[in-house]
Amino acid sequence: MGPADRVQLGQTALEVTRLGLGLAPIGGLYTAVSDEAARATVERGLHHGLRLFDTAPLYGHGLSERRAGAVLRAHPRAGFILSTKVGRLLRPGTEGAQPIWADLPDGTVPVFDFSYDGVRRSFEESLERLGLERIDILHIHDPDDHFDEAMSGAFPALADLRDDGIIGAIGAGMN
Repeated sequence: MGPADRVQLGQTALEVTRLGLGLAPIGGLYTAVSDEAARATVERGLHHGLRLFDTAPLYGHGLSERRAGAVLRAHPRAGFILSTKVGRLLRPGTEGAQPIWADLPDGTVPVFDFSYDGVRRSFEESLERLGLERIDILHIHDPDDHFDEAMSGAFPALADLRDDGIIGAIGAGMN
């Protein structure tokens, strides 16, 4: 698969492949995707040597995380790197749903929350949707118009999770 970079997670160094698989499409980005097609996509990536998978609560309002976790749980946890994002919480409601997502779960919408506590909640909720015991890399998701809150709330929360050895790396996904 080519060169890899190393990420330290507690006592374990993880290799991050230079090529990964973004999982927004299995959350229904622009078009509906069946559970079978989503599963096959992740399995095919693994089969071809991809070991870095990126998802987010926003992607299909949690659908991408649930689908990714369903596949990845069946594989040795040491065999892949998983990244997801924080900065949006999925909450009951319908107002604000983006039309780019097909077949959204009924009654949930993403709500921006870059606060320290919101980031910790987002992390825990992602773990639940994924059904995994850890997330390797956490990114602050789309803080473009929320820079001050992201720097004062989200960044310290991620830094604490990393310093405590709970996650291996942090970053930002921006437009």
